[in-house]
Amino acid sequence: MLTQKVKYMEIVGYNKDEIFSGHLKEATITCSYEELKEIAGFINNIIEKQDGTDPKCCLHLRDYSKIWEKSSSDLIILIP
Repeated sequence: MLTQKVKYMEIVGYNKDEIFSGHLKEATITCSYEELKEIAGFINNIIEKQDGTDPKCCLHLRDYSKIWEKSSSDLIILIP
């Protein structure tokens, strides 16, 4: 019997100085309802633009957000 290895989502982190913090088991996003709506819009935008046949992308919330500032956190979606 051939067993296929299932690959799960990977979460990694960086500190404010962009130094790699390692692989995380879980992550918490603390945000306002408005920020949550913006994150959901960002993810929905990716889903709408990627057709699933070749969904490769590396997109940043900072590029999607109209109010992102350098001191803000960024969310990066990477589909290899």
